Amino acid sequence: MGDRSSFRSRALRQGPLRDAGPLEAWVRFWTQGWRFSGRASRSEFFWPMGFELVVVVLAVGIPVWSGTPWRWDSYADPFGIVPTPAVHFHLFGSPTWWWGYGDGADVPPNPWDVVLLLWVAVTAIPRWTLLVRRLHDRDHTGLWVLLLALTGPFGWLVVTAMVVRRPRAAGVRFDRTMWDAYKPSATLPPEPHDTATATPAAPSSTT
Repeated sequence: MGDRSSFRSRALRQGPLRDAGPLEAWVRFWTQGWRFSGRASRSEFFWPMGFELVVVVLAVGIPVWSGTPWRWDSYADPFGIVPTPAVHFHLFGSPTWWWGYGDGADVPPNPWDVVLLLWVAVTAIPRWTLLVRRLHDRDHTGLWVLLLALTGPFGWLVVTAMVVRRPRAAGVRFDRTMWDAYKPSATLPPEPHDTATATPAAPSSTT
């Protein structure tokens, strides 16, 4: 019971979770996915990336192994590792207008394509907020993600260098609300320590 309670408290803790395990990081990916304020540790950031890599391998590989023509590629940047269409999926519309997604040959999506399209859509916001919180842990504002849109590969390299580096203590200011976090004077108490991993104090001797 104690282990379950400890896992729940770590998974739902506000602020970064240092040395997060894969399951803890995955739970936090969803439970913290609506928060642009706060911080995310490196383990919180890279475990979901690893899971996304597995999804991409399956997304690209399973259709090819089953004999389906190549329809998906992989895409990776600090926002995440996601499957990306290698064709243009004709999704919905009318004879006079229609809407699609992707680039290349125009094809109707099969059920597998629909599953992957939903996966990309559902994870879009959690991937975005996770990157912003990871930047906060380095004491950078989330506005740095604009480099990815405005400068292409150069921006990817800069933001990647940011997210892989050690946290900065001053990033604690981002644990406040989204608006207060950008005020230089915003501060919070020190982060709590895990009672399960804390070193017990030596017993005092009596004479």
